[in-house]
Amino acid sequence: MDAMKNSELAWAVLVEPKRAFAALREQPKFWFPLIAVGLAYTAFFLWYYSAVDIAWLGDHIVGSDPRMKDVSAANRATAAGMLSKSFLLWGSLLTVVVATPVLRLIEAAWFFLAGRAVNTPFSFKHWMALACWTAWPYLLLVLVMAVPMLAHPNGQVAQESLNLLSLNELVFHTPLGHPWNTLLATLTLLHPWVWWLTVLGTRLWTGRSWLFCTVFALLPVVALYGVWALISLFSA
Repeated sequence: MDAMKNSELAWAVLVEPKRAFAALREQPKFWFPLIAVGLAYTAFFLWYYSAVDIAWLGDHIVGSDPRMKDVSAANRATAAGMLSKSFLLWGSLLTVVVATPVLRLIEAAWFFLAGRAVNTPFSFKHWMALACWTAWPYLLLVLVMAVPMLAHPNGQVAQESLNLLSLNELVFHTPLGHPWNTLLATLTLLHPWVWWLTVLGTRLWTGRSWLFCTVFALLPVVALYGVWALISLFSA
């Protein structure tokens, strides 16, 4: 099979994933989706923090936190004032620039080690390619997050309101500081798509059963969100 260009892979992963995974098995590569997603989110947050009303945002963050209800107005104003544009911007960028690659590396390491244990000896580069390309649909969230920005030209839009596809925005509407807020704000309608791509890629590469590939691909996901849900449950 001829090697596919990154632009071809970017489209094929979304509409012809079997073709994309077949090409990646022959020639694994991962830098393009990793860098492209990071740059897209970096550009978005630079836009967001240049347009958002920082004074309003600081008041919103402090006022929405139930833990601040018993704090005096003066202390709440002080806390809001500490949430500067640079502080919030760098916090968001560090999440994108550092946390995202680290998560992809951890995911690839799991696949590599688990693959060795069950006699599925693909290289670490293969598994890194799978981890990065199956996460490619998350790029679509950037387009989704642009909608609230365009709908609020006054800049009064909270960061948690940007992700219109999150379970929190769609269903639960828990406030900042609620034990379930971070978990529900993290899970989106795109996650099942990403999980399905991971299972599909594993099956196409290994030739193992759907059950095996589902357990192999999603065991870390179940463990992560299961532990997270237990922590949220006992913190409520």
